[in-house]
Amino acid sequence: MRTITALSMFLVLSASSCEKNLEQPVHIKPTIEMKASEVVEQTLPFSWDLFKEVNRTSNPGSNVVISPFSVAQAFGMVINGASDKNLEEMLSVFGFKDAEGLNEAYSNIREFLMYADPNVQLDIPNSVWYHKDFDVYDSFLQLVKHYYDAEIDKLDFRQEEAAKEVMNAWVNDATKGKISSIINSIPEEAVMYLINAVYFKGEWTNPFNENLTTDAPFFASSGEMRVKMMKDMGPYLSVFEKDYSAVNLPYGDETFSMTVILPGKGKSVDALVNNMSKVWSNINTKLTSRQVAVELPRIKIEAGYSLDRQLQELGIKQAFLDGFNFPGIANEKLRISNVIHKTFIEVNEKGTEAAAVTGIELSVTSVPDYQEFRVNRPFVFVISEKSTGAILFAGKVEKPV
Repeated sequence: MRTITALSMFLVLSASSCEKNLEQPVHIKPTIEMKASEVVEQTLPFSWDLFKEVNRTSNPGSNVVISPFSVAQAFGMVINGASDKNLEEMLSVFGFKDAEGLNEAYSNIREFLMYADPNVQLDIPNSVWYHKDFDVYDSFLQLVKHYYDAEIDKLDFRQEEAAKEVMNAWVNDATKGKISSIINSIPEEAVMYLINAVYFKGEWTNPFNENLTTDAPFFASSGEMRVKMMKDMGPYLSVFEKDYSAVNLPYGDETFSMTVILPGKGKSVDALVNNMSKVWSNINTKLTSRQVAVELPRIKIEAGYSLDRQLQELGIKQAFLDGFNFPGIANEKLRISNVIHKTFIEVNEKGTEAAAVTGIELSVTSVPDYQEFRVNRPFVFVISEKSTGAILFAGKVEKPV
């Protein structure tokens, strides 16, 4: 069973003063429906840019796991209150011309993905929490409820421990206990939290046989380590190039899959991350079914980031400055004071029945023509949906555990 608990991600809105703004609340009208694949095509550049920027600012040799989809959903909510330069910057980063189109697109893709495969559990809950004395516009709350199905509640942020407990309990429930908390403290100036969580759980279409898992070396950047190496042989969509090789491992009815991308020997995994836009396009063009002997380590990784600096580097700058940046939320000066992103991923084998079936299918001696895909050094993985190309998760694994 593969569990990706992905992510809880939240934005904190802070009031910079009690000064009021004379602008009226923003009212957003619905627009025409976009195809899910068109939505993904517009947002792919953001996914790879964020992955590259988080990797660039992480410690050398560290794991990186993010959910671009979760970050986009959280910003989709807050964009409904933005205006002027702030709105223009955020729309540009996420690949949209207007908030109306973004709302409709994000709503459609979220609804589509949650029900794309009955054999895969994908939950994408949203929530908005605001201080009881903060006079938020009903029009904003109605928009995030309508387009993002957000749970909305007001709390007394001055009762810090009680407020934290409520919000962290929501996070714990939304991620099925994989991420127990995300809010450590509530600053005096904080007036609103917008939280998105993505929880993914799926069984491999072709499960690994646990009886074949062995201790094996993994050559991390920091040196050799021992890992539990899972093994399978079968027909897999794959690409074998000089600079990298990739194998597509499907879940459920093959709507969702994990693509594992291994740099060529002597090639840098960081160089692969930096070139993911081109690499990903090339992989999806050249995937071919062939017999592959797969060796993949069990993975269990937790990660956490403050994304303020990375998002500003990508072009979202005004939202972090003092000013009337969100006149559609409230009649006050507001800014984003923190963007926190947490992820959890676990990859392993599931159940003896599935393993027994796989054991019958695994027979190297009867399949003389096959490619070997041994993941024994740092690699990249991508969790995506087939028909739309939606990127739920992207990660660089330096140390599997």
